[in-house]
Amino acid sequence: MQLIVSKSILPWFGGSAAVWTTSMLVFQALLLAGYIYSHVISVRFSAIGQARIHFVLLSMAFLIVLALSLRWPSAITPGASWKPQPGGDPTREVIAIIVVAAGFPFFVLSTTAPLLQRWFARLGGGTGTYKLYSVSNVGSLLGLLTFPFLFEPLFRLQTQGRLWSMLFCGFLAGCGVCAWKVRNAPEETHATEGMSGTGGETRTGVLAWAMWFLLAACPSALLLATTNLLCQEVTTVPLLWVLPLALYLLSFILCFDNPRWYRRAIFQPLFAVTLFLTCAGLIVNNTQTQAILLPVLLFFGCMICHGELVRVKPSVNRLTSFYLALSGGGAAGGIFVGIIAPHLFKFFTEFQVSLGAIVVLLLVCLFRDPTSWIFEQGVWLPAGITGGAVLAAYLGGLWLQGVPQLLDRSHFYLFALSIGALVVVVTYVMGKNEGVHSPQEKRRGKPEAQDVRRKVWPTQVYVGFLAGLAGAALYQSTVGSPEPYLSLRNFYGVARVYRVGPANVLANGRTLHGAQLDPPNDKVPVTYYGNASGIGIVLENHPKRSIPGENLRVGLVGLGAGTLAAYGRPGDYFRYYEINPDVAKLSLDPHPVFTYVRDSSAHVDVELGDARLLLERELSKGQVQKFDVLVLDAFSGDAIPVHLLTREAFATYWQDLDPDRGIIAIHVTSRHVNLLPVLLGASEYFEAESVYDVNAAKYPFEANTWVLLARHRGALKIPGLKQTPLPADLQPRLWTDDYSDIFRLIK
Repeated sequence: MQLIVSKSILPWFGGSAAVWTTSMLVFQALLLAGYIYSHVISVRFSAIGQARIHFVLLSMAFLIVLALSLRWPSAITPGASWKPQPGGDPTREVIAIIVVAAGFPFFVLSTTAPLLQRWFARLGGGTGTYKLYSVSNVGSLLGLLTFPFLFEPLFRLQTQGRLWSMLFCGFLAGCGVCAWKVRNAPEETHATEGMSGTGGETRTGVLAWAMWFLLAACPSALLLATTNLLCQEVTTVPLLWVLPLALYLLSFILCFDNPRWYRRAIFQPLFAVTLFLTCAGLIVNNTQTQAILLPVLLFFGCMICHGELVRVKPSVNRLTSFYLALSGGGAAGGIFVGIIAPHLFKFFTEFQVSLGAIVVLLLVCLFRDPTSWIFEQGVWLPAGITGGAVLAAYLGGLWLQGVPQLLDRSHFYLFALSIGALVVVVTYVMGKNEGVHSPQEKRRGKPEAQDVRRKVWPTQVYVGFLAGLAGAALYQSTVGSPEPYLSLRNFYGVARVYRVGPANVLANGRTLHGAQLDPPNDKVPVTYYGNASGIGIVLENHPKRSIPGENLRVGLVGLGAGTLAAYGRPGDYFRYYEINPDVAKLSLDPHPVFTYVRDSSAHVDVELGDARLLLERELSKGQVQKFDVLVLDAFSGDAIPVHLLTREAFATYWQDLDPDRGIIAIHVTSRHVNLLPVLLGASEYFEAESVYDVNAAKYPFEANTWVLLARHRGALKIPGLKQTPLPADLQPRLWTDDYSDIFRLIK
């Protein structure tokens, strides 16, 4: 459901990866609401009362899905009337649309795990009840993985929505049967599965609630932070929307299936080593290493949190309270990453914060458990920890060049020692106050609590030192990369300006979006747009350039640094469509960072909003632009806005072009997605001529690939332009608003 709804509204917000993060936040909040409902009716009403209330809820959900199915293309794919207005707050609009489109059905779905498990316990499920949570997450994982591999390639989006509606009605019927069976169940079943093997607890302490909440909040925050970092800083391919959530669900499945899957002796050392290697990869800016290690670190972090969560789970008669704390923690993690972090941090620092919180929480869990390895005596454990840390640092230095030099700074070690000392002091006080028994004392049968200062001091010192190194590494990973002199963050990502040699360079994550040389070369177009590039040749040698009194009208989707405005001549008209207001500021402020737009000889307008929505609105008002050239420059990054390459999108573009000589120029310099089959499909459908132009990197230019389409025969006969047709061995793929399969186009 999350994937279908998110994909259906993705085109309305420029294909931004933040749509996925925001929708995850909304669904986590709806999950919390469903868990609150399940907890309230399970503790306030009798079995027959619960059955009646849930029957009403199921009936309302059926009527809502039926009504939306008749009004929209499907019950969970909103109609075109819900498209947002340009210039609004994207976060607020994404939340509003998802709540209307999927709010109530998802709320009903979210009640299933806690409520049906509670009913199962009433009917005698006993200690096997918690395994149903693992089973339900297996179902979620199958739904998640079958979407990109099965449903997306085979079915149109509208068909997927209708199929979901049919399955949802079957789900409602199944829940109705369960409610009918439980109506005469006994009021309580006293289970024996508890926190420490004891059951029958009647009250939940504040500390227990806090541990449940935090152990759910940290992996939730790490999930979204890792997804952000992967999709916007490392690389964006469709699989990276699915992979982090799949790993998150897998950790739930393993931990709640059986405690044997989570072993501290295995996962905690693996987490420590991977944490250091990941920080090293972030420090030296190694993209390939990050793409491998970030998902691995996410999985180990989730296994630790969810494994510790299972260790402190209550008996099943407090099951709904437990799940309520879990959903509250999950929502809190989502709120932190989706709403709070963008206002607090200029970079994706929430990733390091989430990891740091997991390290601290793990130490708390270890010190609260007198049987944990941290209370072991002897020298082998501290020696092993020290040797492992040294070996990890050595291997990291061999694997990632530059790590030793970057870590060889005095403030790194001072920071590490400060954190280590703090950990030692805190754990010393905790041990003293709680009077923890050591495992050796338990075996000797000593009933009285012993002061653990002498017994565990060596191990605590080493653990404190290791925690200090982890904190210092996390801190260093936020400042190890070259510092931009300007960084702007909003819904659409982080726009950064770096000084590289004699130029200002605009980047979003790992993707270059333009640059400008210092005077006197500040009017020279560089990067992908040099005079030898396909678009440079078209704008300089367009047939209108040889006709006295004729001027060019150029439309441009994506502003970047505004480089193409350098080709403007007196009388020309350049109209940019830019979705990110922070990018526009860099060229439009009174003292702009990039001056191409300000210094252009052409008349330049910049419209804020999604290009396709703006073009459609202009056409509906009779404002036909009649561009000579329409430049689609929204694909140089790796987050592909699919809606700009569909059949319906090209139909809009052709209406806005000069019918005689109009050219569409598409910039397809993408590292991970091959868009040529899609453009070949569009070319064949609209019976347009197509050529593509590839240029290798040559300073001050960047390697670039441009595809040019024209419906008028001979419009592409431009002096200097390579007349290379699209490869004949390509299999054309025509995308539509209702069907796109980007997964098969990954390079």
